[in-house]
Amino acid sequence: MTWSKFVTKFLNLGLERKVWIMTSIVVLLTVPLTGLFSYHQAARILETYAYNAAEQTVNQLGESMNQQLKSVSHSLYLINASDEMKKTMEWVDGKTEEKEQVNMNRMYSLFSRIRLTEDDIRTMYMHTPKGEFYEGLPYEKKHVAFQDTPYYTAMQGSSLNKWVYLEEDPLFAAPGPVISLVSKPAYVNESGSSESYLVLTLSADKYLNSLKAIQLVPEGFSMILDGRGRPVLESSPDLAEELLKHDAFNNLQANPAQFDVHTAEQEFLVNHRAIPFAGWHAVIVQPKNRLLAPVQYIKYFSIILTVTLLVASFFLIRVIVRWVNQPLRSLHILMNRVKEGDLGVRFTPKYADEIGELGARFNEMLERIKELILRVKEEGDAKRAAEMRVLQAQINPHFLYNTLDELYWRSLEFQDKSASEMILALSSFFRLSLNQGDEETTVAKELEHVTQYLKLVNFQYQRQFCFEVDADEQTKNVIVPKIILQPLVENSILHAFKQNDYSGSHILIRSRREAAGIILLSAEDNGCGLPCELVTLFNRPLKEDSMFPSNNSSAKGYAIKNIRGRLWRFFGERASFSVNSERDRGTRVEIRIFDERSSLSDESAVS
Repeated sequence: MTWSKFVTKFLNLGLERKVWIMTSIVVLLTVPLTGLFSYHQAARILETYAYNAAEQTVNQLGESMNQQLKSVSHSLYLINASDEMKKTMEWVDGKTEEKEQVNMNRMYSLFSRIRLTEDDIRTMYMHTPKGEFYEGLPYEKKHVAFQDTPYYTAMQGSSLNKWVYLEEDPLFAAPGPVISLVSKPAYVNESGSSESYLVLTLSADKYLNSLKAIQLVPEGFSMILDGRGRPVLESSPDLAEELLKHDAFNNLQANPAQFDVHTAEQEFLVNHRAIPFAGWHAVIVQPKNRLLAPVQYIKYFSIILTVTLLVASFFLIRVIVRWVNQPLRSLHILMNRVKEGDLGVRFTPKYADEIGELGARFNEMLERIKELILRVKEEGDAKRAAEMRVLQAQINPHFLYNTLDELYWRSLEFQDKSASEMILALSSFFRLSLNQGDEETTVAKELEHVTQYLKLVNFQYQRQFCFEVDADEQTKNVIVPKIILQPLVENSILHAFKQNDYSGSHILIRSRREAAGIILLSAEDNGCGLPCELVTLFNRPLKEDSMFPSNNSSAKGYAIKNIRGRLWRFFGERASFSVNSERDRGTRVEIRIFDERSSLSDESAVS
């Protein structure tokens, strides 16, 4: 189907369907586009919020841990800068002769003072070639050599401070994992001794609890990695084990602060922040499907809401269109009733809008049409009466004069007994012609009327022609307009037989029932026939009778026009008029009535 045909087919739809389709198209475009735009805006905002929240969280974690480790590093600085450390290291190097207990008390006092100012430090320990100094209450010191601890191993080959995470404290009987800052006393550089070590130990539980508390979404976890990407602290070791195999964690400094990591099962968002004082990295890992779950929720919610709004919109549009179109539909129904001939309908407007104004004009039009129809009916009645008078006047006055003269001479001079028969025929003819002023008659009366006419004419023409009237009993009570056969036989007598001087002329009048509800009336003669142009003209549909010449001076033309017009007004499309004629062989006129209007019980009902 081409586009033009499609548009034409659409424009030919009913008004209600066109408005519904066009409005639905607008809704179908605007609602999904609005939903899609809203979803993208909300998704972008939520995604940005989720990423920002993850970045802020890892920044807070890194900053918090960096501040805590910085505070411990500051405590280490205070220890190295204290007089107690200086005097003790002088004793270790043999520069003083103080007793070991004096230095023990001095360092214990220093360590206790530092613990009072930094409560995150759980134990403090210093190893020297001449002895050990520590403060670890209430935890008991283990009997283990410092060279056998991981602290000693971590410091080999390096003079820098080391942060070490251990699952348990190797020096003290304290429960839980620890984070220890291992350093060499600052005084070592001056004395040249490299076998002295200072250890400040923190409880790792505090930091682990902080990591476990950071869980933005389910299945997310946090961890602290050292400079080589190895885990120092992990909130969920089982989840982190597989992910840490990814190459991105080997060198976090080379990666942006926020990046994605793909595994075989899902995609993760990684945020990290450096902890400068330890050389570590705070890392937060979150599965993106969980992190962006609100975005997915908004996506499905937007789809469901859009579909719901579309369905509701289509339904409401249908209701509104039907409500708005209801007055037009009512007006259309009334117009169809008017088309069927019911002019008594009226439109009752509910509102004073354009449709109400249209309904008021419709009512005014109906009133005007009724007035015009009444006027046309009155004019038609007057016209039919005039036509009937003209038709009755068509009965040749000479026919009346000749008939009367014939009666006079036959009764006076020739004493012809047929005079009485002619008087009865003339009386019946005029009685049937007048029909008490009623235009309707029966087939029986119409046949009787034409029979009396033929009798009278046959007397005048010295019985030069013969006629036959064949009536079907089943047709006698059928109602027809009066004087529809007499003009036909009159045309035969005056025109069809004249060329042959009435020699051998014959007229046949018949009525019969062809089928249920179909009555045939026919008038047939064996005269000279009609010209082809007249036959064509007479065989037009009855409703085209107005196309006949109105100034035709031919009596037969006017008579047939009159008959056709009265048949159309009386029966409409339920009647037909046809003429069959051959030159020098005769003419046959047939009138078919396709529906009985009524029947009379007997002839006396009209007489």
